[in-house]
Amino acid sequence: MNTENPDRRDCLSFALIAVALAAGGTVAAAQSSDAQSAKRSSRREVIKQRLPGDPAREISLIEVDYPPGTGSPAHAHANGVMAYVVSGSIASQVGDEPERTYKAGEAWWEPVGAVHRVSRNPSSTEPAKLLAIYIAPEGAAPADLMKPV
Repeated sequence: MNTENPDRRDCLSFALIAVALAAGGTVAAAQSSDAQSAKRSSRREVIKQRLPGDPAREISLIEVDYPPGTGSPAHAHANGVMAYVVSGSIASQVGDEPERTYKAGEAWWEPVGAVHRVSRNPSSTEPAKLLAIYIAPEGAAPADLMKPV
């Protein structure tokens, strides 16, 4: 490259190198972000429906995916929650009860206000999925359903 008087081709080459380096950094950052996301549990509202009667309440079905070795922080629920393991296994400890591992097809109840101390996928190789069923006041926000402790 001519350093004294760069011509158009040299500027184009420099620009292409800069774009390639920037794109490589963006790809690496995206891959790193994807890797981090794969290491966290995720929640998805499957359905929410208003229930008849007074007071106004809703029933919500939340799908929780746990990649291998991940879990949720300790939390409490303003209302009781039922949990059903769809696939894999989930280690759970509610209140002062001993920790227990539930397998696909098993379920448990979390009483109102109980601290859910452990909720994690004990497998280092297999993902796990559960469904959480909430009955809550109409319009309750996700943050109202699961509060960190």
